[in-house]
Amino acid sequence: MQGVRPAPWRRALVVGLLTTALASSGAAPALSAGPAAEPPVAPAPERIPGAMPPLEQPFLVADGVVRRTLAYGPVGLEQTVDVFTPARGPLPPRPTVLLVHGGSWQIGDSTEWADEAVDLVQRRGWTAVSLNYRLAPGAPWPAQLQDADAALRLLRERAAELGIDPDRIGAIGDSAGGHLAALLGEPASNRVPLRSVVTWSGVNDLAGVTAQPSSGGCPLPTGCTSRGLATKVIDNLMGCAPAACPDAYRAGSPAAQVTPGHAATLAVSSEQEQIDPRQAWIMDSALSRNGVPSRVQVLPGRLHARGFQGAAWPSSLRFLAATLTPETAASYPRPTVQATLNLPTRSDARVGQPVPLRGVVRPRQAGSSVSLQVRSPDGSWRTARVAPLIAAAGDTYYDLAWTPLARGTTVWRAVWRGSGAVTETSPRTVVVR
Repeated sequence: MQGVRPAPWRRALVVGLLTTALASSGAAPALSAGPAAEPPVAPAPERIPGAMPPLEQPFLVADGVVRRTLAYGPVGLEQTVDVFTPARGPLPPRPTVLLVHGGSWQIGDSTEWADEAVDLVQRRGWTAVSLNYRLAPGAPWPAQLQDADAALRLLRERAAELGIDPDRIGAIGDSAGGHLAALLGEPASNRVPLRSVVTWSGVNDLAGVTAQPSSGGCPLPTGCTSRGLATKVIDNLMGCAPAACPDAYRAGSPAAQVTPGHAATLAVSSEQEQIDPRQAWIMDSALSRNGVPSRVQVLPGRLHARGFQGAAWPSSLRFLAATLTPETAASYPRPTVQATLNLPTRSDARVGQPVPLRGVVRPRQAGSSVSLQVRSPDGSWRTARVAPLIAAAGDTYYDLAWTPLARGTTVWRAVWRGSGAVTETSPRTVVVR
């Protein structure tokens, strides 16, 4: 993972050891009479995967940052949260972010978001909470969502103690964690309301994932064998196929649950990753229909979730700041039109073999078209195809093909123009052999 900061545990240990050494040697400066100093916080011991850390005890994990592990259920490590707060002074109510790990609902734990939690405390002065939850298939759906709700209720109950403003809570999750964060953004009975949600490669339509080839799904009515993420959804999380339990799939799909009270949402994805970026745009469409602020960021490439952390974290921070602290933070940029061209940065083809020229334009731009351009030897671009846009769920798409007639290299891009705006894709090189 590309972390925002290097892992903080060693720095904390050094700080703690130096403090202890100065005190024991008598080298510490004399203190004037006054209120008793706060007792020193011990450096955090090394976290052992799968082992329960001491509960309720504060540990110094980075400069000025303390972590406490709290239990919100009886199961053990899977029903705990790591709460990161400033190390010194009182803890007045402050914006709080719940961080939800991914891992296909089957693996992962709260330590995956530790660096970002520290960054939120150090850079923003907020409270950060990293969530553990029961994993499938041992705990079938909806145990994961029930755990996340229970954790939020614990945070609300102990808000004054932990420095949490219950009216300014946001959530961010990656992959399966993004799916859970999006569901938490929807108001429900006995659910702590969220003000904003950020998802990285989140699943918003569970049945759709089981039909998307990029996720190992089977487009109907092909009757192929599911694999990869689609199999994990069917066999391990839900325990049934969409046709067998449609109500369960609908209840577990964030896009199907959206109402006007949903939290403002930023969905981040990449063009060619395993969870089709249409998942983000389906959610965007549902949010927009209900008047909920929504933004989508589609990154180039094929990285998934934490794979694009370095590119997604800065924009995620800006969105959380704009929604949790609008009185001091800049507003998040308004949505812009985005276009994709579903070709690798560089690919091979054969003479006479059709090359698909497909992509999407989002949000919906019905009635317009995309220019598919090739680069000339002098570096200029000329339009080789004009692709009309076809309306789909949450976006518009185009679908053409190009059959090369000779060997050589052709560089393509897609360009959309409308309402005085222009958006274009990065160049894609096709080598014909």
